[in-house]
Amino acid sequence: MLEAIVKMNFVNVLFGIAIGDAFGAGIEFQSREWIREHIDFTEYITARKGKYAENYIVGNYTDDTEMTIGIIKALRSQKVFTPDLLVQFWIQEYESDKERKGYGRQGHGAMKKVYTGEKTIEEIRSSQQERQSPGNAPPMRAIPLGYVQEELIDTYAIINADATHPHPKARAASIIVARAAQYLLLHDGNPQKIISYCKQFIRNIDCETEKLLDVIDTLPAPEKLKKEDYKILCGPQPIVNMPGINGLPSDAMLTGGCALYILKHARSTMEALRVSIYMGGDVDSLASICTGIAAGRYGIETLPPFMIEKVEGKEYLAMIAHEFEHFLSSQL
Repeated sequence: MLEAIVKMNFVNVLFGIAIGDAFGAGIEFQSREWIREHIDFTEYITARKGKYAENYIVGNYTDDTEMTIGIIKALRSQKVFTPDLLVQFWIQEYESDKERKGYGRQGHGAMKKVYTGEKTIEEIRSSQQERQSPGNAPPMRAIPLGYVQEELIDTYAIINADATHPHPKARAASIIVARAAQYLLLHDGNPQKIISYCKQFIRNIDCETEKLLDVIDTLPAPEKLKKEDYKILCGPQPIVNMPGINGLPSDAMLTGGCALYILKHARSTMEALRVSIYMGGDVDSLASICTGIAAGRYGIETLPPFMIEKVEGKEYLAMIAHEFEHFLSSQL
Protein backbone atom coordinates (compact mmCIF):
# COMPACT_ATOMS: atom_id res chain seq x y z
CA MET A 1 0.00 0.00 0.00
CA LEU A 2 2.86 2.41 0.75
CA GLU A 3 4.16 1.96 -2.78
CA ALA A 4 0.67 2.77 -4.07
CA ILE A 5 0.72 6.05 -2.13
CA VAL A 6 4.00 7.04 -3.77
CA LYS A 7 2.67 6.30 -7.24
CA MET A 8 -0.77 7.84 -6.69
CA ASN A 9 -1.58 10.88 -8.78
CA PHE A 10 -3.65 12.80 -6.26
CA VAL A 11 -4.09 15.59 -8.80
CA ASN A 12 -6.64 13.39 -10.57
CA VAL A 13 -8.44 12.76 -7.30
CA LEU A 14 -8.71 16.44 -6.35
CA PHE A 15 -9.64 17.46 -9.88
CA GLY A 16 -12.33 14.77 -9.87
CA ILE A 17 -13.70 16.04 -6.55
CA ALA A 18 -13.83 19.63 -7.82
CA ILE A 19 -15.30 18.73 -11.23
CA GLY A 20 -18.05 16.54 -9.76
CA ASP A 21 -18.79 19.27 -7.25
CA ALA A 22 -18.79 22.08 -9.82
CA PHE A 23 -20.86 20.25 -12.41
CA GLY A 24 -23.41 19.21 -9.81
CA ALA A 25 -23.57 22.64 -8.16
CA GLY A 26 -25.49 24.26 -10.99
CA ILE A 27 -28.24 21.65 -10.93
CA GLU A 28 -28.29 20.82 -7.23
CA PHE A 29 -31.72 19.78 -5.99
CA GLN A 30 -33.27 19.38 -9.38
CA SER A 31 -35.39 16.27 -9.76
CA ARG A 32 -33.80 13.27 -11.48
CA GLU A 33 -36.51 13.43 -14.17
CA TRP A 34 -35.64 17.05 -14.97
CA ILE A 35 -31.94 16.20 -15.07
CA ARG A 36 -32.40 13.32 -17.49
CA GLU A 37 -34.39 15.59 -19.78
CA HIS A 38 -32.12 18.64 -19.70
CA ILE A 39 -28.56 17.51 -18.99
CA ASP A 40 -26.45 16.01 -21.78
CA PHE A 41 -23.01 16.66 -20.22
CA THR A 42 -21.82 18.91 -23.04
CA GLU A 43 -21.53 22.06 -20.92
CA TYR A 44 -21.81 23.34 -17.37
CA ILE A 45 -25.45 24.16 -16.70
CA THR A 46 -27.04 26.25 -14.00
CA ALA A 47 -30.66 26.05 -12.94
CA ARG A 48 -30.08 28.18 -9.84
CA LYS A 49 -32.56 30.98 -9.21
CA GLY A 50 -33.09 33.77 -6.73
CA LYS A 51 -30.84 33.77 -3.67
CA TYR A 52 -29.31 30.45 -4.76
CA ALA A 53 -27.88 32.14 -7.85
CA GLU A 54 -26.26 34.96 -5.87
CA ASN A 55 -22.48 35.04 -6.44
CA TYR A 56 -22.67 31.72 -8.29
CA ILE A 57 -20.39 31.30 -11.30
CA VAL A 58 -20.68 28.30 -13.61
CA GLY A 59 -17.71 25.98 -13.10
CA ASN A 60 -17.05 27.06 -9.52
CA TYR A 61 -16.80 24.38 -6.88
CA THR A 62 -18.60 24.62 -3.53
CA ASP A 63 -18.06 23.80 0.13
CA ASP A 64 -17.53 20.10 -0.73
CA THR A 65 -14.15 20.84 -2.31
CA GLU A 66 -13.32 23.74 -0.01
CA MET A 67 -13.72 21.60 3.12
CA THR A 68 -11.82 18.71 1.53
CA ILE A 69 -8.92 21.10 0.97
CA GLY A 70 -9.21 22.14 4.62
CA ILE A 71 -8.80 18.50 5.68
CA ILE A 72 -5.75 18.12 3.42
CA LYS A 73 -4.15 21.19 4.99
CA ALA A 74 -4.97 19.95 8.50
CA LEU A 75 -3.28 16.63 7.74
CA ARG A 76 -0.23 18.37 6.29
CA SER A 77 0.09 20.55 9.39
CA GLN A 78 0.99 17.41 11.37
CA LYS A 79 -0.75 18.91 14.39
CA VAL A 80 -2.84 16.67 16.63
CA PHE A 81 -5.88 15.76 14.53
CA THR A 82 -8.93 17.00 16.44
CA PRO A 83 -12.41 18.33 15.61
CA ASP A 84 -11.34 21.83 16.59
CA LEU A 85 -8.26 21.66 14.36
CA LEU A 86 -10.48 20.85 11.39
CA VAL A 87 -12.82 23.73 12.18
CA GLN A 88 -9.81 26.02 12.36
CA PHE A 89 -8.63 25.00 8.86
CA TRP A 90 -12.14 25.22 7.40
CA ILE A 91 -12.49 28.76 8.71
CA GLN A 92 -9.08 29.68 7.29
CA GLU A 93 -9.97 28.25 3.88
CA TYR A 94 -13.33 30.01 3.84
CA GLU A 95 -11.83 33.37 4.87
CA SER A 96 -8.96 33.08 2.39
CA ASP A 97 -11.41 32.35 -0.40
CA LYS A 98 -13.69 35.18 0.68
CA GLU A 99 -10.79 37.64 0.73
CA ARG A 100 -9.76 36.60 -2.77
CA LYS A 101 -13.24 36.65 -4.30
CA GLY A 102 -14.97 39.27 -2.20
CA TYR A 103 -17.71 36.92 -1.01
CA GLY A 104 -18.09 33.56 0.69
CA ARG A 105 -18.26 30.37 -1.30
CA GLN A 106 -21.58 28.80 -2.29
CA GLY A 107 -22.92 25.66 -0.65
CA HIS A 108 -22.29 26.08 3.05
CA GLY A 109 -25.20 25.07 5.22
CA ALA A 110 -25.12 25.45 8.97
CA MET A 111 -21.35 26.13 8.93
CA LYS A 112 -22.01 29.44 7.22
CA LYS A 113 -23.41 30.70 10.53
CA VAL A 114 -20.16 29.73 12.25
CA TYR A 115 -18.18 31.65 9.64
CA THR A 116 -20.38 34.73 10.09
CA GLY A 117 -20.41 34.50 13.87
CA GLU A 118 -24.16 33.91 14.10
CA LYS A 119 -23.66 30.58 15.87
CA THR A 120 -20.88 28.74 17.66
CA ILE A 121 -19.52 25.42 16.46
CA GLU A 122 -20.88 23.88 19.66
CA GLU A 123 -24.40 24.96 18.67
CA ILE A 124 -23.98 23.39 15.23
CA ARG A 125 -22.70 20.15 16.73
CA SER A 126 -25.58 20.01 19.20
CA SER A 127 -28.22 20.53 16.50
CA GLN A 128 -26.75 17.81 14.25
CA GLN A 129 -26.33 15.41 17.16
CA GLU A 130 -30.04 15.59 17.89
CA ARG A 131 -31.21 14.97 14.32
CA GLN A 132 -32.56 11.61 13.22
CA SER A 133 -30.75 12.02 9.90
CA PRO A 134 -27.64 14.23 10.09
CA GLY A 135 -26.38 16.17 7.08
CA ASN A 136 -23.87 14.81 4.58
CA ALA A 137 -20.89 17.13 5.12
CA PRO A 138 -18.75 14.42 6.80
CA PRO A 139 -18.79 11.95 3.88
CA MET A 140 -18.44 14.67 1.24
CA ARG A 141 -15.01 15.71 2.61
CA ALA A 142 -13.65 12.32 3.77
CA ILE A 143 -11.66 11.12 0.74
CA PRO A 144 -8.20 12.34 1.90
CA LEU A 145 -8.62 10.33 5.12
CA GLY A 146 -8.25 7.15 3.09
CA TYR A 147 -4.55 8.03 2.72
CA VAL A 148 -3.59 8.18 6.39
CA GLN A 149 -1.99 5.22 8.16
CA GLU A 150 -4.44 2.35 7.98
CA GLU A 151 -4.84 2.03 11.74
CA LEU A 152 -5.83 5.72 11.92
CA ILE A 153 -8.41 5.87 9.11
CA ASP A 154 -11.49 5.08 11.19
CA THR A 155 -10.39 7.28 14.11
CA TYR A 156 -9.71 10.23 11.80
CA ALA A 157 -12.99 9.66 9.95
CA ILE A 158 -14.88 9.82 13.24
CA ILE A 159 -13.03 13.01 14.18
CA ASN A 160 -14.05 14.45 10.81
CA ALA A 161 -17.70 13.67 11.55
CA ASP A 162 -17.54 14.90 15.13
CA ALA A 163 -16.13 18.25 14.03
CA THR A 164 -19.60 19.24 12.86
CA HIS A 165 -21.93 16.19 13.01
CA PRO A 166 -21.28 14.08 16.14
CA HIS A 167 -23.82 11.42 15.19
CA PRO A 168 -23.45 7.65 14.58
CA LYS A 169 -24.77 7.88 11.02
CA ALA A 170 -22.38 10.71 10.14
CA ARG A 171 -19.46 8.77 11.64
CA ALA A 172 -20.38 5.66 9.68
CA ALA A 173 -20.73 7.65 6.43
CA SER A 174 -17.36 9.33 6.94
CA ILE A 175 -15.71 5.96 7.57
CA ILE A 176 -17.13 4.21 4.51
CA VAL A 177 -16.11 7.00 2.14
CA ALA A 178 -12.57 7.08 3.56
CA ARG A 179 -12.39 3.29 3.36
CA ALA A 180 -13.74 3.33 -0.20
CA ALA A 181 -10.89 5.64 -1.22
CA GLN A 182 -8.37 3.42 0.52
CA TYR A 183 -9.81 0.22 -0.99
CA LEU A 184 -10.06 1.36 -4.60
CA LEU A 185 -7.06 3.68 -4.80
CA LEU A 186 -4.46 2.15 -2.51
CA HIS A 187 -5.48 -1.51 -2.37
CA ASP A 188 -6.63 -1.65 -6.01
CA GLY A 189 -9.66 -3.52 -4.69
CA ASN A 190 -12.41 -5.21 -6.67
CA PRO A 191 -15.28 -2.70 -7.06
CA GLN A 192 -17.81 -5.52 -6.82
CA LYS A 193 -16.67 -6.13 -3.24
CA ILE A 194 -16.45 -2.52 -2.12
CA ILE A 195 -19.66 -2.56 -0.06
CA SER A 196 -18.77 -5.68 1.91
CA TYR A 197 -15.25 -4.32 2.43
CA CYS A 198 -16.37 -0.95 3.78
CA LYS A 199 -19.20 -2.38 5.87
CA GLN A 200 -16.83 -4.28 8.16
CA PHE A 201 -15.43 -1.02 9.52
CA ILE A 202 -18.76 0.33 10.80
CA ARG A 203 -19.74 -2.60 12.99
CA ASN A 204 -20.73 -1.17 16.37
CA ILE A 205 -20.91 2.30 14.79
CA ASP A 206 -24.41 2.33 13.25
CA CYS A 207 -26.51 -0.78 12.66
CA GLU A 208 -29.00 1.05 10.41
CA THR A 209 -26.22 1.93 7.98
CA GLU A 210 -25.02 -1.68 8.03
CA LYS A 211 -28.49 -2.93 7.15
CA LEU A 212 -28.88 -0.38 4.38
CA LEU A 213 -25.56 -1.41 2.80
CA ASP A 214 -26.68 -5.05 2.80
CA VAL A 215 -29.77 -4.10 0.80
CA ILE A 216 -27.88 -1.75 -1.53
CA ASP A 217 -25.46 -4.54 -2.35
CA THR A 218 -28.35 -6.54 -3.85
CA LEU A 219 -29.57 -3.76 -6.17
CA PRO A 220 -29.21 -4.10 -9.95
CA ALA A 221 -26.94 -2.00 -12.16
CA PRO A 222 -27.91 1.68 -12.58
CA GLU A 223 -29.60 1.21 -15.96
CA LYS A 224 -31.94 -1.37 -14.39
CA LEU A 225 -32.97 0.58 -11.31
CA LYS A 226 -36.70 0.80 -10.69
CA LYS A 227 -38.80 3.25 -8.72
CA GLU A 228 -38.64 1.17 -5.55
CA ASP A 229 -34.84 0.89 -5.85
CA TYR A 230 -34.49 4.67 -5.76
CA LYS A 231 -36.39 4.69 -2.48
CA ILE A 232 -33.69 2.45 -1.05
CA LEU A 233 -30.84 4.60 -2.36
CA CYS A 234 -32.40 8.02 -1.79
CA GLY A 235 -35.04 7.52 0.88
CA PRO A 236 -38.68 8.61 0.59
CA GLN A 237 -39.50 10.22 -2.74
CA PRO A 238 -40.10 13.09 -3.35
CA ILE A 239 -37.50 14.38 -0.90
CA VAL A 240 -39.13 15.24 2.42
CA ASN A 241 -40.11 18.94 2.50
CA MET A 242 -39.16 19.33 -1.17
CA PRO A 243 -42.37 18.76 -3.17
CA GLY A 244 -41.83 17.37 -6.66
CA ILE A 245 -38.08 16.78 -6.23
CA ASN A 246 -37.06 13.17 -6.65
CA GLY A 247 -33.48 12.56 -5.65
CA LEU A 248 -30.93 12.28 -2.87
CA PRO A 249 -31.39 14.48 0.22
CA SER A 250 -28.50 15.97 2.18
CA ASP A 251 -28.39 12.87 4.36
CA ALA A 252 -25.11 11.37 5.58
CA MET A 253 -26.20 7.73 5.59
CA LEU A 254 -27.91 7.85 2.19
CA THR A 255 -25.03 9.79 0.60
CA GLY A 256 -22.51 7.22 1.85
CA GLY A 257 -24.63 4.31 0.65
CA CYS A 258 -25.28 5.90 -2.76
CA ALA A 259 -21.57 6.59 -3.20
CA LEU A 260 -20.63 2.95 -2.55
CA TYR A 261 -23.36 1.79 -4.94
CA ILE A 262 -22.05 4.01 -7.75
CA LEU A 263 -18.42 3.08 -7.13
CA LYS A 264 -19.39 -0.59 -7.23
CA HIS A 265 -20.90 -0.28 -10.70
CA ALA A 266 -18.99 2.54 -12.46
CA ARG A 267 -16.15 1.50 -14.76
CA SER A 268 -14.97 4.96 -15.77
CA THR A 269 -14.79 8.40 -14.23
CA MET A 270 -17.41 9.76 -16.60
CA GLU A 271 -19.77 6.94 -15.72
CA ALA A 272 -19.35 7.69 -12.02
CA LEU A 273 -20.15 11.34 -12.66
CA ARG A 274 -23.14 10.59 -14.90
CA VAL A 275 -24.77 8.11 -12.52
CA SER A 276 -24.23 10.50 -9.60
CA ILE A 277 -25.91 13.36 -11.45
CA TYR A 278 -28.78 11.12 -12.58
CA MET A 279 -29.67 10.41 -8.94
CA GLY A 280 -31.07 13.93 -8.64
CA GLY A 281 -31.21 15.98 -5.47
CA ASP A 282 -27.92 16.75 -3.70
CA VAL A 283 -25.89 15.78 -6.75
CA ASP A 284 -22.85 17.97 -6.15
CA SER A 285 -21.90 16.19 -2.92
CA LEU A 286 -22.52 12.75 -4.39
CA ALA A 287 -20.69 13.57 -7.62
CA SER A 288 -17.71 15.05 -5.80
CA ILE A 289 -17.21 11.81 -3.85
CA CYS A 290 -17.73 9.43 -6.74
CA THR A 291 -15.93 11.43 -9.43
CA GLY A 292 -12.99 12.05 -7.09
CA ILE A 293 -12.45 8.38 -6.23
CA ALA A 294 -13.13 7.23 -9.78
CA ALA A 295 -10.67 9.81 -11.16
CA GLY A 296 -7.97 8.42 -8.90
CA ARG A 297 -8.64 4.90 -10.12
CA TYR A 298 -9.48 5.39 -13.81
CA GLY A 299 -7.96 8.79 -14.62
CA ILE A 300 -9.73 11.87 -15.97
CA GLU A 301 -9.41 11.12 -19.69
CA THR A 302 -13.07 10.06 -20.03
CA LEU A 303 -14.28 13.43 -18.75
CA PRO A 304 -15.14 15.98 -21.47
CA PRO A 305 -12.31 18.51 -21.89
CA PHE A 306 -14.59 21.45 -21.04
CA MET A 307 -15.10 20.09 -17.52
CA ILE A 308 -11.38 20.14 -16.85
CA GLU A 309 -10.72 23.41 -18.67
CA LYS A 310 -13.49 25.40 -16.98
CA VAL A 311 -13.42 24.07 -13.43
CA GLU A 312 -12.41 26.75 -10.96
CA GLY A 313 -8.90 27.01 -9.56
CA LYS A 314 -6.99 24.44 -11.62
CA GLU A 315 -3.58 25.80 -10.64
CA TYR A 316 -4.55 25.98 -6.98
CA LEU A 317 -5.98 22.46 -6.99
CA ALA A 318 -2.83 21.10 -8.64
CA MET A 319 -0.64 22.84 -6.08
CA ILE A 320 -2.65 21.46 -3.14
CA ALA A 321 -2.59 17.96 -4.64
CA HIS A 322 1.18 17.99 -5.25
CA GLU A 323 1.84 19.27 -1.75
CA PHE A 324 -0.31 16.46 -0.35
CA GLU A 325 1.56 13.89 -2.43
CA HIS A 326 4.86 15.25 -1.10
CA PHE A 327 3.54 15.05 2.46
CA LEU A 328 2.40 11.44 1.98
CA SER A 329 5.76 10.46 0.52
CA SER A 330 7.55 12.04 3.47
CA GLN A 331 5.53 9.87 5.86
CA LEU A 332 6.81 6.60 4.36
